[in-house]
Amino acid sequence: MIRIILNDDEITLDQGDTVDALLQQLSMDHPERIAIAVNDSVVRRSDWSSYRLNDNDRVLMIAPVQGG
Repeated sequence: MIRIILNDDEITLDQGDTVDALLQQLSMDHPERIAIAVNDSVVRRSDWSSYRLNDNDRVLMIAPVQGG
């Protein structure tokens, strides 16, 4: 288990340490609509399954907002 900071909230990853594992734990409905940065570096979607998160990584998850 590792602890990360996700959008300013500390969470513990229970099953795995990849970006994909994080998304599965969060039960993301439409992960194709989000962008992810780890420690201020954008992680390409094609790397989510292999990108390993470490203790105390700062993860920023951004979803587009619709409006006018």
